[in-house]
Amino acid sequence: MSRTMDQQATDASGIDLVRFRVGTLTLAVERAKVLGMCETQDPLAPSLADLLQMQESAAPAASLGRLLEFDHPDGPHSLRVDEPVIHWRLPTSDLRPLPPLLAARQGLACVRALACVGHPPDDTLIIVLDAWLLPRRVTAADDVHSPDD
Repeated sequence: MSRTMDQQATDASGIDLVRFRVGTLTLAVERAKVLGMCETQDPLAPSLADLLQMQESAAPAASLGRLLEFDHPDGPHSLRVDEPVIHWRLPTSDLRPLPPLLAARQGLACVRALACVGHPPDDTLIIVLDAWLLPRRVTAADDVHSPDD
């Protein structure tokens, strides 16, 4: 049975993502919400692993991390992630919503979907995050413009 034109058009569509590592996990965010990227070896740079309460990468200290600058309604903020950082297009047919039980039990509102790319045994599970829902670290600079003043 041949596929319909609508199915082919849907498969041709996709979403541009930036894929990266955090510890042992592969995560991704929508490309439009990433404003920039730079190298960093600063261990004090805010880490996405810390904000998500995940274990840091066991990679040697000499390995480069990347600082991704995320767009956010409250203003841009930068977070350290592990390499590789890859801009890539994921077919929309590969996106899967979170299973209801996982969605109900996970404590991170920023986790929006899952995707599995590749073929066994080399397939990779990708956790798709919403950059606007990432937790934010409160800093002294954030307190300067407190609405309570």
